[in-house]
Amino acid sequence: MSGLSAKAKSQLYSSLEKYARSGMGMEKACESLLQQPRVRGAEKKIYRGILAGLSAGLTIGDSLGRASGEVTALEEEVVSAAEEGGMLEKGFGHLAEYFRRMDRTRRRILKGLTYPLILIHLAVPVSTLTVTAFSSFSADGLSQGQGFQSAFTEMGKNMLIAYVIISLIFLAAKFLAGMARTSALIDGLLNTVPLLGKARRAVAMERFSQVFEIFLQSGKKMSDSLAGAGAASGSGLIRTASRRGAKIVAEGNPLATALYSARSAFPNDFARGMDSAEQSGQLDRELAEWGRFYSDSAKEAMEQLAEWTPKLFYWGILILVGFLIIRAGLAYRDLLQNLINVSF
Repeated sequence: MSGLSAKAKSQLYSSLEKYARSGMGMEKACESLLQQPRVRGAEKKIYRGILAGLSAGLTIGDSLGRASGEVTALEEEVVSAAEEGGMLEKGFGHLAEYFRRMDRTRRRILKGLTYPLILIHLAVPVSTLTVTAFSSFSADGLSQGQGFQSAFTEMGKNMLIAYVIISLIFLAAKFLAGMARTSALIDGLLNTVPLLGKARRAVAMERFSQVFEIFLQSGKKMSDSLAGAGAASGSGLIRTASRRGAKIVAEGNPLATALYSARSAFPNDFARGMDSAEQSGQLDRELAEWGRFYSDSAKEAMEQLAEWTPKLFYWGILILVGFLIIRAGLAYRDLLQNLINVSF
């Protein structure tokens, strides 16, 4: 059974948003979606899992979390928060837009990586064969060692090493991204990475603002709203700061005090804006504006990430190709030196 891509998840949550916005029950929504033609197997598993969870008395968020291994903890937390706040459609809408951005960014990156990948697949074999040809040549016309057979072996080994390195980088990035959801330390380290950190911070603050607004509009206590929004943010820094801030607010202190105490999690402009809104009684409006601001910021940051990632990878490939050219040049120098020595 094939998994769900970012594009497929965007379509899934967009469909669920439409049903939730119409007021149709989630049971009828899932049953209707299951009857649609060309529905992927993994997508059907999610709908059936939701139906099974709801039949067992679980919430929609819990049902979604147990429906399939395709659903991450972050998706479950966002849906659970939106459901608890009585605005399920906003949770589905946020996830639809998030995965839409992910799909658009990923496709742009892959498109930009096409030429660098072709370049490395040409540079490694050509340079390996060239070095072998130079090193195998002798003045009497006989080859030394195993000749081109060893060249092909070396070429295969080099390409395998490249694939292993790329795979390890991908797995490490995926592991750290999962850890950053709850770990403030890992989250803070990833946020220092150029381009990536800016995109991560914008997405996390967008999600925090939107969920916080949902909770406030549903009438939840300020401390519970702060803690719940932090848990749904997908950021270890914001989650930890929100838990501490919830205790500060629960003791009778203003929300601004909790935000100012966590400078690494909440930007100064955001904290000051929330301070003014709290004193003027316009927190829900302020959160809506910040949600739109961070949504635009996230879109811009993702576009920059999609633009610069292939460029950085390309420069890395050029450095590798330069090294391979130098290696071939040194082999050619040794060949000339050997011919000169033999002639004298």
